[in-house]
Amino acid sequence: MSDDLATIRKIRFRLLTPLLALLFLSTVDRANISFAALQMNAELGLTAETYGFGVSIFFVGYILIQWPSLWLLQKIGMRRWVFVCAGTWGLAAAGLAFVHSAESFYALRLLLGIAEGGFAPGVMFYLAQWIPSRYRAGAISTFMLAVPVSAIVGGPLAGWLMSTDNPVDWPGWRWMLLIEGLPTLLLAAAALKLLPDRPRDAPWLDAREREWVESEIVSEKSAHAARAPESPLRNRHLWIASACWFGLMAGANGMLYWLPQIIRHLSAQSTDLQIGFISALPWIAVGAGMVLNAWHSDRKQERHWHVGLAALAAAVFIAATPLLGTGAWALAVLLLAGLAMGAAQGTFWTLPPTFLRPASLAGGFALINMAGNLAGIVIPMLIGWVHTRTGTFDAPVFVIAALSLLTAGAVGLLRVSPVASPSIKGPYSR
Repeated sequence: MSDDLATIRKIRFRLLTPLLALLFLSTVDRANISFAALQMNAELGLTAETYGFGVSIFFVGYILIQWPSLWLLQKIGMRRWVFVCAGTWGLAAAGLAFVHSAESFYALRLLLGIAEGGFAPGVMFYLAQWIPSRYRAGAISTFMLAVPVSAIVGGPLAGWLMSTDNPVDWPGWRWMLLIEGLPTLLLAAAALKLLPDRPRDAPWLDAREREWVESEIVSEKSAHAARAPESPLRNRHLWIASACWFGLMAGANGMLYWLPQIIRHLSAQSTDLQIGFISALPWIAVGAGMVLNAWHSDRKQERHWHVGLAALAAAVFIAATPLLGTGAWALAVLLLAGLAMGAAQGTFWTLPPTFLRPASLAGGFALINMAGNLAGIVIPMLIGWVHTRTGTFDAPVFVIAALSLLTAGAVGLLRVSPVASPSIKGPYSR
């Protein structure tokens, strides 16, 4: 094993472990509402349409904070920014256990979105300052793996917490939201110790390792700066990438917030715990797709085909799901759709650094992530609106499939002249 590869693996372990844990908790804290809805909607008098609005308003706050948060991140450093973000979202997530009206539900969901809004794009910018581009697909996909893992673990956990007695004799959904919100507060405090702002601040890197990492990043910045446009907002590739991420996130948000209710619709006799376990299966497929595609992308040092073909496969499988009705075949196709969705999402974030200069990375990441969160506003409300009026989920599923198909075609437009770099395989290579 080369010294450089050993350094990358050390960085991945030291940084990605706490970041994975934080993303895991953030996804649990935003998505556990989909399980709470199995009981909460009746208690608070929420319809499918009003619940969809409550889901979507999270992303309004998430989008509003994007640009200010990335500016503040660069001013105060990653560890302080994570402390502020995670501490606030932990309080908001736990506070949802105490809501007694639709209005208080909306207000805390908005606050939760504001608190979480700077975290994911901040991490993408943070990793770009630590890990050279040729190793980045594996690192980013590992980080994003926390999303499907949170659904795999969070679904059964939410079902169990909602189904068992609790010491305060609360309704199960309230107890579940409180218990799942509290761990974030502990990890927020730990981030102050675990996340150095720059390689030179990392006590677990020796002098040679710190110098190598910083020289690699500086070299990449110099190479990219020579050919990038002056203004990122005038870079057509940035807008195309934003549209692509919207298409990829449409499917993720549809599954994240509506899958438990879809399963309840298909199987009215299922308990909350059974729904939790069944809903974990598609997310296992998403996680497998992220890991396998990133491994192959790093091994071949190719990005665009790995994202485009995965998006195309996702479109086909998503469109086929409602055509098969219920039963084993429908579940099998849903799992394949999850596999393809994860494959496209996990490798996508290797593309922006190929067309954005280093000074534009933070803003570019924020704009692309903002487009993905627009899908979080549009898709849950669309599903709720259509389901309230038709009683089915078919039409929104076809819309999501069409968006994935358009994404597959648009990825080809992101190709730019490659920047010369050493021919070194990624961290998954043997």
